[in-house]
Amino acid sequence: MADYKNQHFVPRAHFRPFSVGGDGLAINLYLSRRDRAVMSAPVKGQCARDYLYGQDGRLEKLLGKLEGRYAELVRKLADEKYDLDDTDRWLLRYFILLQSYRTAEQIEHALVQMTAMESFFRQAEEAHGNEWIKEAPTRGSAMTQLMLAFNDQMQGGMLDDLKVAILRNRTDHDFITSDDPAVTTNRWLLQRKQIKTFGSNAAGLLLFLPLGPRTLALLYDPAVYSLSASRPGLVDVVRETDVLAFNEHQYMRAVSSIYVNDQHDLERIACEFKAAAPYRPELWDRFTVAKRDGDSATHTRYSVGEPEEIAKEDAILFHLAREWPQPPRWPAMIRYREGAHGFTKGRLIVRRARMNETDLVDDIYYRRTA
Repeated sequence: MADYKNQHFVPRAHFRPFSVGGDGLAINLYLSRRDRAVMSAPVKGQCARDYLYGQDGRLEKLLGKLEGRYAELVRKLADEKYDLDDTDRWLLRYFILLQSYRTAEQIEHALVQMTAMESFFRQAEEAHGNEWIKEAPTRGSAMTQLMLAFNDQMQGGMLDDLKVAILRNRTDHDFITSDDPAVTTNRWLLQRKQIKTFGSNAAGLLLFLPLGPRTLALLYDPAVYSLSASRPGLVDVVRETDVLAFNEHQYMRAVSSIYVNDQHDLERIACEFKAAAPYRPELWDRFTVAKRDGDSATHTRYSVGEPEEIAKEDAILFHLAREWPQPPRWPAMIRYREGAHGFTKGRLIVRRARMNETDLVDDIYYRRTA
């Protein structure tokens, strides 16, 4: 059992290319909350919690198998002549998606969401004279919900239509990583549509993960974006401002730790983090409730209010959504395709491949009646 006690939510395989000498033993980092640089910290203590994925070791074993395949692919990509095959692309798509779900911070986000919902519906049931018998959510139940959500999306091929590109860094500045390194964003919706709420089915979706100081994996919607590839699936990054744009997403997403390969970069990294600090969201998730406030021949109107008051109503609407941050800049190498487009599905703008889904909408309104 002791073998599975120290469980990493960012795998050691991810840190290895960023580590001192590339041997996976020590790594340089900037601790943002303390404004402190730490050199050659042990990798084995980074981004780990006791029994984060349970004490039986079953989930840890499953994750370990996927991490092993990821580590092997990263080693292959060290050879610049290596070309991805379809299996590699599948692995990158769903390893990045998994990594975006599995960190301690994402488990905390899920717990906050579940607690807010549980508290509201407890109030609603008790306000109507009903007993609430469900158990309060825990980190364990939050983690379970995240893993189920990941499995549903993987089994449903949620990201199968996204293109995969490997970015080779040709500049003097390295890619960095963090304690929450898999980035989800959407330049098109944030910049062109002013839409901050979207999910994995959205048109214009971007996901990326730095694989090392000189390599990054990018998933993108080919109906919205285009890249200039030196050969299929391979893109050279030649502008330091593009490297900074990718790194700024790490600064916005990191909880407290930024990891770098070269200790001489730590002072610059600290300055860049502080410059990006105003773009870090205070809240990632928003829980909104509303009461029925009138009807017309075709519509029912609801008005937003405080949960304590709305809970007393007989007809209730609630909305739980993640609001994604707008970064300081976008990589210029990710260009809009002429005729960039998505497809309207209710309030959402989704990719063509996601139009026929009925059970994977990311933010749904529910209505409770007495």
